[in-house]
Amino acid sequence: MLKILVSGGFNDKNEEQLPREEEFARLLGREVIAQGHVLLNGCSTGFDRTVAEGAAAATKERGKDPKEFIVSYCLQHQHPAHALGNVRGSQLIDWELGNPTLRVPEPIELADAVVLVGGFTGTHRAANWARISGKPILPVTRFGGAAEVIYTEELGAIEQKYAGRLTKSEFSDLSQMISEPADLARTIISLAERVQASKLVFMIMSFSNDPALEDLYESCKEVCAEEGYDCRRVDDESSVPRILQAILARIIECAFAIVDLTDEKANVYYELGYAQGLDKPVIVTAKKGTSLPFDVKDIPVIFWENQKGFKMQLQKKVKAISAQQGR
Repeated sequence: MLKILVSGGFNDKNEEQLPREEEFARLLGREVIAQGHVLLNGCSTGFDRTVAEGAAAATKERGKDPKEFIVSYCLQHQHPAHALGNVRGSQLIDWELGNPTLRVPEPIELADAVVLVGGFTGTHRAANWARISGKPILPVTRFGGAAEVIYTEELGAIEQKYAGRLTKSEFSDLSQMISEPADLARTIISLAERVQASKLVFMIMSFSNDPALEDLYESCKEVCAEEGYDCRRVDDESSVPRILQAILARIIECAFAIVDLTDEKANVYYELGYAQGLDKPVIVTAKKGTSLPFDVKDIPVIFWENQKGFKMQLQKKVKAISAQQGR
């Protein structure tokens, strides 16, 4: 279950487009609930109210408690834009960056992803707070406004921000212009789910000519692919000018690491420690009969002898991680 902030604004001056904007805002609110997530809301504008109305209708249809699935924060000294779900008082008077204390607005702080539609200065402000907080930003271009400008900026940084999670092509689905509004809403919330966890699995192992280790790597790639992950080693890349930096970067990007300790190599243990220091899920493997040093003996290890048995054990581990990451 994710917490998804949907923010933005209507262009009231465009009377022809306004009904489509309102319809889409309701569809986004509904889709957040339909896919089992929590809607975060600013509770300040007509846009916020319309999104919350869509979410409230979806909670009613599904017999869910709106107070659990719609959470809004109303700024101090401001009248709430709606009374749907759980409306809380914010600690902030506004979302300006010039306040004496740098305090992230609650909907941004709690959000797992920030969806932006249309809007003006306030939408740029929301995007900047999301950048400060390191939250994924999903700007929809269909209705123009600030979100269209933000989309262009985010698209230029897609490889740095979402490597291993979303491709540039997948992110570009936010610019769909002729798809049905309900289909676009589903796509956006699905992107919010996928942007949470990397698709990359990084294989840490000794570089060796041992055929058994190559078979092990092929087994890891096969099992990971079954769960939608892409298992790679650093030597899979065509050009790696500085190998250590490339390895550390892949560990940072990966959803989890598979570490084989069959050959006792200092770099493998270093990279294992680095992954653990980043709190990455780690699956540790070793050939049956491998003697492990005392300081890793408390880590669960898959001791492998043949690839068939190994793949069965690995599948269980990968499926468990996949479930934890909502894939």
